[in-house]
Amino acid sequence: MKKVYVIKNRYVDSVTLMGVAVELTELPGVTGAESGMGTSQNVDLLTGLDYPVPAGVTKNDLMIALDAEGPEALEAAFAAAQERLASGGGHSRRVYRSVDELPVGRYDVLQISLPGEYAVQEARRAIDRGMDIFMFTADVTLEQERALKEYGRDHGRLVMGPDAGVGLLGGVALAAGSIVRPGPVGVIGASGSGSQEVACLIEQMGSGVTCILGTGGRDLKKEVGGVSMKADMKRLEKDEDTKLICLVSMLADREVMEEVLLEADQLTKPVVAVFLGADETLYQGHRVTGTYSLQEAAKACVRLVTGREPSIGWTEEEAAAIAREKAASLSREQKYFRGLYTGGTFAEETLMTFRAVAPEIALHTNRDNTKYAARLQTHKHSEGHTLLDMGDLDFTAEAPHTVFDPTQRVERLRQELADPEVALVAMDIILGPGVAPDPASCYVPLMRSRPDVIYVCAVCGGEGDPQGKDDIARMLREAGAVVADSNYESARLCAMICRQLGRRE
Repeated sequence: MKKVYVIKNRYVDSVTLMGVAVELTELPGVTGAESGMGTSQNVDLLTGLDYPVPAGVTKNDLMIALDAEGPEALEAAFAAAQERLASGGGHSRRVYRSVDELPVGRYDVLQISLPGEYAVQEARRAIDRGMDIFMFTADVTLEQERALKEYGRDHGRLVMGPDAGVGLLGGVALAAGSIVRPGPVGVIGASGSGSQEVACLIEQMGSGVTCILGTGGRDLKKEVGGVSMKADMKRLEKDEDTKLICLVSMLADREVMEEVLLEADQLTKPVVAVFLGADETLYQGHRVTGTYSLQEAAKACVRLVTGREPSIGWTEEEAAAIAREKAASLSREQKYFRGLYTGGTFAEETLMTFRAVAPEIALHTNRDNTKYAARLQTHKHSEGHTLLDMGDLDFTAEAPHTVFDPTQRVERLRQELADPEVALVAMDIILGPGVAPDPASCYVPLMRSRPDVIYVCAVCGGEGDPQGKDDIARMLREAGAVVADSNYESARLCAMICRQLGRRE
């Protein structure tokens, strides 16, 4: 039985709503739950899922859509949703409904998850109140983004986002960020999962970070001009606790990347940069330490701030031995790699690594604008060796992001394991206070159902994350997975295994 409850003139941010929806599906008798504001897109989504959306819903109304076994289960679930929302989404801290309600001078940072048309307006008002901005909101035009970032810059305020998925300020993780040990490295990233990975690897290698400043994924586009990354560098140049700055991004507009590096040249502090997919010519003539993987960037940071050479990952010989052993365990029928990734940067780094380690392996992907793989005909079905970015709009336009709700990836893993030709599955497991509270155990029964398949996982998380990084890794190993020290190590091993499989032909 399906029903849509409408609460008139009630706004709740998207992050809270995703958490509420996930919790409702765990209630007795509830088989499905969706929540969102009454935008035309969300109304169309619910209608497409056969929910009976009442007439007259507006974008200012909150919708709670429930699929339950009967009327009693529906009403109990809706009551639970109301209770959860009344508590501020389960948080003990006070929830304010507008910037005007905020005590002047009490808060330094405002996290915004409003619809785009309201987000920019509220962000400007917060900047006027002397606050930095972390904007989870994604539906903002490039023109609006640049204007807002320039407004923040001109008023001495940081604008992180729009579409900032990861942040860490004063030990507090924002959005999908991890809690990482304090230390001397300030991370600035136009890549959320990439910045998180670098920070967590820095901690793993014995150092720590002052902050993670997420710029949003479009900051280095020509239309935006790297306004936030340039402003962030100037802020960290003045920060006494930050001794080194690390820049993280996927490949972006060449002219903008050059402008960012020229800005870095003017700093007194050392700078490490990783622009995934860039060649050595990008860094030539600049004082930055240029790197080519997230792991290499983290190692460079630790090396420069500690004076020692950090150790991480397998040696070439160790990885080769594992690859030979794993490939030898497979049947002749098992041929193909399937990558199921939550982080877009992890997906791109894996594609890059395959190209470098095993260029003869032809990969397919749903990712746009990548030069390392062919485009899938449809993201719904894999073709040969396939890598899926499950954080892409293909998967998130009509469902919660996999980092918050693993349901889609569970179902896709089930689909892949039904294929007898699957040999190898790779996954990233992302931790943090704001993501799925149990991001790994849901995969264990499926992994155990196909012990003949090789599973390679990399866990991205900090020591302070509530899920327990060591516990997650142990659980995966007990299920038969190889757990790599980093996404790069996972990708390298997978490429080496695929190379071994290719030699059987």
